[in-house]
Amino acid sequence: MSELASLADDPGLEVLLAAASALAGGAAIALEDSPGPDGRSLPLRLDERTVGHVHYDAAVPGELAELVRASLEMTIRGARAHASRVRAAQELAIGRDIQRSLLPRRFPDVAGWRFAADYEPAREVGGDLYDVFRVRGSGADVALLIADVTGKGVPAALLMADTKALLHAAADNADDPADALSRVNRILTLERRSSLFVTAALAEVDAGSGALRLASAGHEPPLLLGPGGRVEQIRAGGPILGAFAGATYDLTDCQVAPGETVVLYTDGITDTRDEGGTFYGEARLLALVAGLHGVEPEEVLAAVLDDVRSFRGEAEVYDDLTILVARREP
Repeated sequence: MSELASLADDPGLEVLLAAASALAGGAAIALEDSPGPDGRSLPLRLDERTVGHVHYDAAVPGELAELVRASLEMTIRGARAHASRVRAAQELAIGRDIQRSLLPRRFPDVAGWRFAADYEPAREVGGDLYDVFRVRGSGADVALLIADVTGKGVPAALLMADTKALLHAAADNADDPADALSRVNRILTLERRSSLFVTAALAEVDAGSGALRLASAGHEPPLLLGPGGRVEQIRAGGPILGAFAGATYDLTDCQVAPGETVVLYTDGITDTRDEGGTFYGEARLLALVAGLHGVEPEEVLAAVLDDVRSFRGEAEVYDDLTILVARREP
């Protein structure tokens, strides 16, 4: 303590510490223009490179100069880490705003049908999307959409914004959901600007008859909940969007009877892990929803999300949880 006290009383300390605020921003400065004939110099190093020097007079004790040099390096590291955290927080806020703007504020009124959806974000901004919208031109009344970008952050949110607009336009002008996905895939591959891809499930529904036509771009198969605990996975083959030019997509037709429910979800549900690293998995989801036939869409949402959260416990959240439920009224 006595040595530090004597160093603190040294008249050169005030001059040396005056550099700290400038160096905190990463500026390379010197306390003198040059060491001078009787001066000395100590390098400031960060990430194995020199970012500046502390020049000091020979009259300043070497121990004091070394102490200040080490303190300045710590200050710079702290300032840079803080700036990085600020940038990350700003990007997170921007991404969240973009993503929230993509989610529908309300669903269209479709006679004989009820819809509900929920989106629970992870700490990082993902690219999950759900939507229910009216379509023109294909003969269907309404489209159900769920999609997921393979990346995170603002780039993922921006790609999802583009993809949503493209899917809406394609659904209005295509013959069916498979044709719509093919059109969107063609645009995304021709105008590729990133290494991100999109999975999507697009279903078009004739509200009066309950006829449903589905196309999928590498997405989890929607579930059809019927009486007696029956759960059918509605499968349709096709690759992710934006990966392969000229890709084609299968079209699957099914019938949603009065009282039956369609559940669309992203892989954040099945890929949730517990504290031991075990996946929630498809089998658990199927077993759960088998007992949810005939309940209201909001109850299906609550049951699935509550079970996923209970399974996860205190484990870290790695992905968004997104689920869309459509029920044909009995």
